[in-house]
Amino acid sequence: MQWSFGGEVNWTAPRAIALAFTPALATLVLIAASASTVMLEPRAGQEGMEVPVIVILATGFIAVHAFHIWLIGKAMNRKDR
Repeated sequence: MQWSFGGEVNWTAPRAIALAFTPALATLVLIAASASTVMLEPRAGQEGMEVPVIVILATGFIAVHAFHIWLIGKAMNRKDR
């Protein structure tokens, strides 16, 4: 969604695209991050940090997707519609 400065919705994406955006982006980022852990050599002192970074990225995407779904639910349940 895009909002105006007055708080009104200007534009919304189709539901299927809106709901698929975060998981699709997460898939691409997690594949890239996982591939980089296999193909690249870590810097000195960063050995063993691959798994925690992937877990933090995945948790962040889950949180963003949950927030996205919450915002969609909030917009769908507005009383002024």
